[in-house]
Amino acid sequence: MSRSIPSHNLLKFTAIPLALGILSACGGGGGGSTGIADGGIRGTGSSVGPVSGFGSVFVNGVKFETRNIPNRSVDSNDDISSEDDLEKGMILRVEGVWRPDKTGEAERLEYDDTFRGPVSDVILPDAANNTPGSFRLLGQTIRFDNRTVVRVGNGELTNGMTVRVSAWRTGDGYRASYVGSVTTGPDFPLELEGRIEEVNLDRFRIGTQWIRGGLNVGYPGDLTINDVVVGALVEVEGDFSSPGGAGGEIRAAEIRFADDRRFRGEEDEDIELSGPVQSLNLSVSTFLLNGVPVDFDSQTEFDDFSRSRIADGLLVQVEGEFRSGRVYAEEIELLEGNAEVEAAVQSADPSANELIVGGVTVRITNNTLIDSDDDITNNVFDADFLEVEGIERRDENDQVFLEALNIEIESDDEGEFQLKGQLRNVEGSLDAGTLSVLGVPLSYDENDYTEVDDDDEDWRDCSVVSVDYDSNGNDFRALGIECEDDN
Repeated sequence: MSRSIPSHNLLKFTAIPLALGILSACGGGGGGSTGIADGGIRGTGSSVGPVSGFGSVFVNGVKFETRNIPNRSVDSNDDISSEDDLEKGMILRVEGVWRPDKTGEAERLEYDDTFRGPVSDVILPDAANNTPGSFRLLGQTIRFDNRTVVRVGNGELTNGMTVRVSAWRTGDGYRASYVGSVTTGPDFPLELEGRIEEVNLDRFRIGTQWIRGGLNVGYPGDLTINDVVVGALVEVEGDFSSPGGAGGEIRAAEIRFADDRRFRGEEDEDIELSGPVQSLNLSVSTFLLNGVPVDFDSQTEFDDFSRSRIADGLLVQVEGEFRSGRVYAEEIELLEGNAEVEAAVQSADPSANELIVGGVTVRITNNTLIDSDDDITNNVFDADFLEVEGIERRDENDQVFLEALNIEIESDDEGEFQLKGQLRNVEGSLDAGTLSVLGVPLSYDENDYTEVDDDDEDWRDCSVVSVDYDSNGNDFRALGIECEDDN
């Protein structure tokens, strides 16, 4: 049976002070013939993605200085007025200038909640089966996973909590990038977005949520009362019609077209977007990203992953040019983890933003999110034990490393390590009692391997494995091995 490395508190993200070296971190993977540097397009444009760090703001791997924005203000009607109000994971639009060294200057910051209100039907992520969690909010289903920053009261999302959500729209609902506790009130009401599915006189339905509109509602922007029709994608702010009416009808205060502008650029502008792939059509090489059409072709660089792997739901970052309402992709980068390690830290090099964790070389980039157990406040480079999820890559010297997407600083070291990655058979080493995963050579006993389900195959025929192991200095020994291939 397949098993994933357990995650003890993916829902308890806290801001950890990073070493100065991270602020100018270099990401993995190289540039291609397109001339785009990893982490940002040269020139002026728009970047839309989750905030991954501060000291200025980090979005899509670029450190944007905000000193040229008066009071470092953020354009928002959601009680987010300055950079200090932002949280990691919030999907932020940055307009500004990029440089090839992953730095730039922000000229404007813009943020908008996707949802705000009480949650119900909470299902927590299941790390053992590698399945995301989900919850309901104002008639919509929202999924969350180990890439979601969750900052709520006791660290665990529960029914009845009132939260704000920053999310991407997907084919079957929404995928949350950020979920955080919030208090709603008369000047800070409920908020939802979605496609109108039914209209009945002055009422309409989004998902299972009924909203009452009418002549007393504000219609800011281009939307008018005549645009409230089946199929329209709208954003609604309002309150429940009766006190304590969670789950009841919403009385709309404002209705506007959903703010897709967040994900769109100006004509002929450079743009970078991150989000889950939607409505992939391989026959014409297109997909949707946050509702924006993306075109790719043979000249598009797929950064350290095969174009054959692209699929609906996959979290990616796209860099390209915005023309005629479409993004013409020059580079597509994977933002989903495919490898993990949970082990003791053997060494740390803050100047190179690099750690050795259980024999695995871990590199921190501007996209890395760092969290910790509740009782830990130390810097990641001072940690004793880490759980890291990221992307398995190779450097220019063909050395394997793990580009970190999420790092959890843990307080407990139980002595046993775990990792997951591609199984590499170097010159028949598997037959000699040695395997290599994430660049770590591990000895194993012939009697210790685990068969794959009920087949005659064993883990040696798999491409991805999960390994329990321990160490004696720089020598590593596998204690148990399981296949992690999708079946």
